[in-house]
Amino acid sequence: MKSPRSLEFTERMAGHYSLRNLTLNSEAPLPRQDFKSAEADVSRKPFEFTLTISIKDLDQFLGDPQLNASAFGTITHPLGKGSLTVEKGSFNLFKRPQASPDLNAAKEMQYLLFLRDDAGEVWTFFGFKEVLKEDGFAAWEQTTTLYFYLWKGHSTFSEASPKQIIGLGVLYISVSDFIKQLGTFKTNADDLFEEKKTVTQFLSVFASHLWEAYAPFVFTTTASRWNEHHFPVNTTQGVALGEKTLHPFDTDDGLTLSLQRFKVADSKKIVLLLHGLTTSTDMYIMPEQNNLVNYLHANGFTDVWSLDWRGSGRFTYNLSPHRYTIDDVAKYDIPKALEFIREVCGEDVKINIIAHCVGSLSLMCSIAAGYAKDIQCVVSNSVSLTPMVHWQGLIKIFFGPELLEYVFRYAYISPKLPYLPGLGFGKWLYWMERLIRRECTEPACHLVSFMWGWGFPAAYKHRNLHPITHRRLVDLFGGTSFHYHRHIRKMLFKKAAVSYDSKKPLNYLEEIRNRETLPPILLMSGGENNIFPGSNKRTYELMQATPHAKKFNYVEFPEYGHQDVLMGQYCHIEVFPKILSFLQEHGG
Repeated sequence: MKSPRSLEFTERMAGHYSLRNLTLNSEAPLPRQDFKSAEADVSRKPFEFTLTISIKDLDQFLGDPQLNASAFGTITHPLGKGSLTVEKGSFNLFKRPQASPDLNAAKEMQYLLFLRDDAGEVWTFFGFKEVLKEDGFAAWEQTTTLYFYLWKGHSTFSEASPKQIIGLGVLYISVSDFIKQLGTFKTNADDLFEEKKTVTQFLSVFASHLWEAYAPFVFTTTASRWNEHHFPVNTTQGVALGEKTLHPFDTDDGLTLSLQRFKVADSKKIVLLLHGLTTSTDMYIMPEQNNLVNYLHANGFTDVWSLDWRGSGRFTYNLSPHRYTIDDVAKYDIPKALEFIREVCGEDVKINIIAHCVGSLSLMCSIAAGYAKDIQCVVSNSVSLTPMVHWQGLIKIFFGPELLEYVFRYAYISPKLPYLPGLGFGKWLYWMERLIRRECTEPACHLVSFMWGWGFPAAYKHRNLHPITHRRLVDLFGGTSFHYHRHIRKMLFKKAAVSYDSKKPLNYLEEIRNRETLPPILLMSGGENNIFPGSNKRTYELMQATPHAKKFNYVEFPEYGHQDVLMGQYCHIEVFPKILSFLQEHGG
């Protein structure tokens, strides 16, 4: 029986490292400036490794999505005590981005080395070369630059256990070392032809992955890109504790919606979450960070529910030219969800609601019209009863719905459009956006900006998004038809939340002023909200001239936009404590 084809080559990289004393508590990557500061450290120390990358079975390697090989060799001791031996090492030629702090990372070459010194002390070296989307002019720099961590003990980067970092650094391959490296390829081939074939196959795979990453997205979109998911779609693995149950229910106008329950313990203090248009419950349970559900559980709110109303990205209702409005969400979806929760948990439960975007707008309309009753308190993010947009956004919402639906005959628009294979339905919208957008190269990010507001990007500050969240935008945002836009457009021209039905007009802003009682309401917004700029602040100011003035509070978060106020990687530090304080004071 013929032996598997093997291949190996030797790589030398040299540079510097800087001693550090910090603890890495999660798999979230350190900011790029940490590596830059290590490289600029005047007390930095020389560092190098010489590794042999070994592929024992090339056919198996080429069939492995992680392109995993073994690595062995020697490495500089971080404390200047000679060298360390690689007890076990792995090399991934191209892997899904994990350690790169850059939002534009497409792939990584990863090195994981378990080391031991002569005294028996163990260390881990973890390094990555990042390949950035569409950044082909930097191909040499990126594929020859390795950012690395050193920590005590043996563990992988993705393990949740704390890592005691003792050094950071950057290594490089020089031109001369690269030329030498090309001469180190060895195979177990029986003849020259088989040897060349083996090396060529490896290099062709290398080149194809570089092309997929660096070439403009318009040339590389395939069905395989559509099927790439960092986490399973609609996963609940981001919720750390408790029971997770799904509860479908039917509305009085004939739709099936769902409530998802995350319960650690029975409680009469319920928190209900409402997502924005085209997002879903997923925005509150993202596995890559300390999400809102986990935060609430950890701080005493042990029974959390999330409503996927008819605008959820989990449903197909938005993928047809429907005529649903915010009135329908306010009248049918939210009251039915409240009724369902009370049937399950008892009429005496105290329901506190945290709502975002169109979910927040719908909730406030529901309260104003008297549909949503007996709510303990409300947290409303971004927009409530006085929608406002930038003038560029007003132009888009004025012309867009009719242009896209009646002229171009699109039933919906979605951040997923650029990922369709071939020329694809609506992909020209991405190409158009790509001409003006240079803030990143994530297609879903561009389409989110196209669909709502005006900014670069429109829906959030890049600084606040976890890199994995940025790569998951295609899963976290869904498609939408255009009728919600028409309703919001009417509100913009009326300068208040009003009903869509012109035969029975209802001014929700006036209605809420006339209600006898209201729950305490916290209106909040990012200071750089480019979707509904100043909207909640305007509502707060108007309500100060009503008998309900003391029921309204307003808080603004500097350096935040629209979506990142609830989905940002630093929310558990910079945003959630404000929400928690309000819930603890008013939540029953």
